[in-house]
Amino acid sequence: MTKLDRVIHKTLFDCLHINQKDSLLILADEFSLKLGRSFFEKALKINKSSLLLETAPFKKQNSESSPTILKIVKQVSAVIVLSSNPLIYPKLIKHICHNGSRVVFVNPEPVESLERAVNVDYEFLQEKGRRIADLFSIGKEVKLTSEAGTNVTFKIGRHKGSRSTGVVKEAGCYGFLPAGEASITPDKNSSNGVAVIDASIPQLGLVEQPFEVQIKKGIASHISGNGLVEDLRKILKSFGSASRNIAEFGIGTNPKAILTGNSIEDEKVLGTAHIALGHHLFEGGSIKKNLHVDLILKKPTVEIDGHLILKNGKMII
Repeated sequence: MTKLDRVIHKTLFDCLHINQKDSLLILADEFSLKLGRSFFEKALKINKSSLLLETAPFKKQNSESSPTILKIVKQVSAVIVLSSNPLIYPKLIKHICHNGSRVVFVNPEPVESLERAVNVDYEFLQEKGRRIADLFSIGKEVKLTSEAGTNVTFKIGRHKGSRSTGVVKEAGCYGFLPAGEASITPDKNSSNGVAVIDASIPQLGLVEQPFEVQIKKGIASHISGNGLVEDLRKILKSFGSASRNIAEFGIGTNPKAILTGNSIEDEKVLGTAHIALGHHLFEGGSIKKNLHVDLILKKPTVEIDGHLILKNGKMII
């Protein structure tokens, strides 16, 4: 079995838990259709109700799906969405999950990322994700530091922790691949300090020159440094003041993921942490601007209510 064959097998059976009673729909645009056919051929061997549907190209992140697709997904119990862009479709998720179906969104570019980060022990991802998310849910305050100079604190008492494990075997669930993180929405206006970003900004690339983000009352008030800083400022400026909102804090839990600078794999790297700027998406917030930028840190130390979770990038729990 090739690495890609294992990716398909794990997606179908470890993540979606496809069985003979399911009706499976695979959505693929022209850029991911070849991979979609591979998924379809494998699924047909187990599930004769599987269907492959080619869609119009998914051109931009967070765009909505067509009314026709929204009608079709209501008729099936499981969905795989393959797209050359990292997609999150609020309306599509709503239609699928409210109908009692389940869905996995897969970003197939680059394929090497899938072959590496999807071929992982999902029991490990579930256990680590559950532990951290539970600590987020019962915790009151997070302290984030690093030897590079990061020193940030924020409150979390108003929100619940969440986890991305890739496993969506229950009706109404959704997930994303590659998977592997636990996250929380910081309480509004509670984040303060300085974050030294030294790993990656997935939309822009690997960080070769670390830079500082000054955070005051839940806002990235000042960003200073060289390298990717100017590109980051341009992105944030185009979305207005809401783009500097501290929207999420997350910890990576995937031991197979590596930093590449160009995919959603980066935020999943085991022992990294990330702060997201922009809108809250599914983390429970209210910022509606269509932007979510992850700023990833290497070797962080993370404490929840004084209890160590990570120490210099090493998982303690």
